Amino acid sequence: MLCPDGGKWWQRNLLPATSLDNSIRTLEEAIARKPEGDTKRKMQSALRLIHSTMQSAQQRPPHEDTIASLTSIPAALIHVRPPTMQGTIGLDAAWTDALVQTPPRLPPELARRTRSWHFNLHEIPATELPALCYGVMIEHPEFERFNLRRLWRYVQEVSYRYHDNPFHSFRHAVDVTICTSFLTRAVQRQHERSFRNANLVVALIVAAMFHDTDHPGVMNSYLVKTRHPLALLYNEQSVLENHHVSTALALLEQPELNFMGGLPLEEQREMRGWMIDLVLATDVTTHVASLKEFVGAMSEHGTSGTGAGGTLPDTMVMKMVIKASDISNPARSLPIFEEWMRGIMQEFYAQGDAERSLGLPISMNCDRHTVSIPAAQVGFIKFLIMPLYNGLEEFVPELRSVVCSTLESNLAHFTVLAAQQKLVAVGCCGP
Repeated sequence: MLCPDGGKWWQRNLLPATSLDNSIRTLEEAIARKPEGDTKRKMQSALRLIHSTMQSAQQRPPHEDTIASLTSIPAALIHVRPPTMQGTIGLDAAWTDALVQTPPRLPPELARRTRSWHFNLHEIPATELPALCYGVMIEHPEFERFNLRRLWRYVQEVSYRYHDNPFHSFRHAVDVTICTSFLTRAVQRQHERSFRNANLVVALIVAAMFHDTDHPGVMNSYLVKTRHPLALLYNEQSVLENHHVSTALALLEQPELNFMGGLPLEEQREMRGWMIDLVLATDVTTHVASLKEFVGAMSEHGTSGTGAGGTLPDTMVMKMVIKASDISNPARSLPIFEEWMRGIMQEFYAQGDAERSLGLPISMNCDRHTVSIPAAQVGFIKFLIMPLYNGLEEFVPELRSVVCSTLESNLAHFTVLAAQQKLVAVGCCGP
């Protein structure tokens, strides 16, 4: 299930290694015969870029080294170079920076549309998603102090680590990034002293982008029930969330991808810590406790914001923002919500089919023969989504008119559908 093509993906997508090696060897020999001078130095530089690009391509995860066969550490970490080479690599990374061409900023009209809560990401071709994601990020001035060339390479590398799942794909990651961007601005508008630490904002938005890196399309419960190596590695605690953040942060160990590399080490460590906490916060099993803490803090201290003069920790609000963004679909306009809903139900049903074939208990909402989609959405909205957004609305009242009203409308829509479906079932089964 996790590797449906038998692990042959890499054979179809990489050029033969022998052919590449021969071509590069021929190029190296030609350069060696050139007389010393500017031309030779430029050709040598081009050759180093080819080596760097090839290495980057090799680090894209073939199915063999992703979640299905992982036994000890994240696949991305396997490719991290030894610490003894860091000095040389630092020079290579700096040299490579100058050769990286970043995408242009988003056109004004597209930038305006991405700032709308109801932006429909399904209209964007998959090939354009990395550039769009990068463009949304750099619309925030907080990114200006970071290495944007490395950020662009990092966005690309993370995008390669996502799989073409019906829901948990890079498209979902970009959608969560856009929602996080929207809510971050809303918090900043409402509370002028909140989220004023540039590092904090960057950590939040980047974590949103990589929060589901290398997702296999099944839930934690499936990995635990099947005693998957990842479940054993992480002691059955937030298994996928630990894997997502470990893989994403392992990529940052490659200097040419470390967009934070210009910061003092202490600031880098702090940002990594925030990212870890944020991704772990997306584990749905932490939802109730985190929301209770957030609502309790507002009740006790008020809603005057965070930072200097505020009463709530930035980190607490950050977790609410990424959680709300991760499960934002029911609060979007109905056609957008339904498109995402079809994707997640495909994944749920695939997991249910696998559980049935293995003789395992079928997880909630995963049995294609018995689940009521409208009733499932009503329960999801009532018990998970609505309380979270009501809490955020108390902290950021402007969400009322755009976000929470849409959520209420969608709840009413699916409540009617669930009632109709129930009546039909009763009518069919009655005397």
